Amino acid sequence: MALNASARITTRLSNLPSITLPTDYPRPSAAHRVVEAIYAVELSEQTSLSLLKLALHNENFSEDKEDLTESGRPSAFHLLLSGFAVLLHRYTGDTDLVIGSSSASAKYPLILRMSVDPSDPFWAVVKNVQQAEREAEQDCLPYESVVRALGKDKDDVPESSRSIFRVRFFDETDAEKENFVQSTSLTSDITFFVTRPPASIHESVAPRIALRIVYNSLLFTRTRISYIVDQLSALLRRAAPYPLSPIGSISLLTSTQRASLPDPTEDLNWCDWKGAITDAFSQNARRFPQRPCIVQSIPAAHLDEPQAREYFSYGTIHRASNILAHHLMAGGVKPGDIVMVYAHRSVDLVVAVIGVLKVGAAFSVIGTSRTSSKLASRQVMLCRSRVSSFAPDYLPSCRPTPRFNCTQRCRGHQPDGSKFHCFRTSSLRRCTCIGITYRWRHRWGSRW
Repeated sequence: MALNASARITTRLSNLPSITLPTDYPRPSAAHRVVEAIYAVELSEQTSLSLLKLALHNENFSEDKEDLTESGRPSAFHLLLSGFAVLLHRYTGDTDLVIGSSSASAKYPLILRMSVDPSDPFWAVVKNVQQAEREAEQDCLPYESVVRALGKDKDDVPESSRSIFRVRFFDETDAEKENFVQSTSLTSDITFFVTRPPASIHESVAPRIALRIVYNSLLFTRTRISYIVDQLSALLRRAAPYPLSPIGSISLLTSTQRASLPDPTEDLNWCDWKGAITDAFSQNARRFPQRPCIVQSIPAAHLDEPQAREYFSYGTIHRASNILAHHLMAGGVKPGDIVMVYAHRSVDLVVAVIGVLKVGAAFSVIGTSRTSSKLASRQVMLCRSRVSSFAPDYLPSCRPTPRFNCTQRCRGHQPDGSKFHCFRTSSLRRCTCIGITYRWRHRWGSRW
């Protein structure tokens, strides 16, 4: 019997999917690290009433006793697990889900595998959950036996592939499962425990249900967990009146989230647009040419010495950016082109950005800390620039790299050196790169 069950488990859990929940913090790249946190909450009475309404739903609209038996009617646990499966599908886009769970009639914890599709009615998801639970109960084995049957215990299996599931959903009142919880905690991102607090006969007919959520605080914030609970409640409340509605059409938006989102019907005041940022800068520069625009700190020779400061007025930056803009236009740069700037984080970079914007082009900055080998790992092409009159010989040399998607006008020039870097990717129509690596005021001080 155990061999047959092991064979069926291997067939049912073959080619397991790898679910990846969106996280608030980057997932640690090293070994599994977990800092557990707990979020406890009791579902609202409205959500509990929705669970009761769903549990009493009769899909055949008949009074046949077989349709209303306890075995065929979903429990509150089944409904909550179905809502959780819908959330996992909506968060990840996965249609094949694996969830660690439990059952009142099973001695060992269960591994549920179910399919969820956006076109499935919510009631169909409930039936899939019940079917997955029945299949897992028929072949219930200790978790260690399941791991061996799937070959997850071998030494050559990577650590990232040893986990069977990353989410768990338990009835806290089920059989003892402490060893299972501890052995799978390192590979689990979030765990739901469902329980029903003691109720009085004087209370509402709706069941009181509490959730205790254990999550990895290295991945999720407490606010994120509260959003998950709110969306689970909203999903159940909206599915209760229409259990045959496709799950992809059920809105997960809550009142709290709606207040944080911008109103798409709100007036954007386009008629009050005062012009581009370069127009505003030019107007301010003409009105107040002597006012300080940029304050740049000059590193001192020693750490204990104060840094010197240099001030650049609006008029100075305005004139310098105009000179650069005219040179770019003379070289053939047009609105919509992409100009890549190779510069230090200094006033030179500010002048370059403003000059590029005045032409109507877009800019992309490459820091001078990038070496030629780092640049060569991207789609880098070295060719003589169309703005040859503006290319001084101070640009640092860069070793030649293969040319990619070079236009016809560049193919006649060898990628031989220290003029302009021309970077191209498949998404760029035309790209020019300028180098700003020296002091503008020293080179062109008389023209400012």
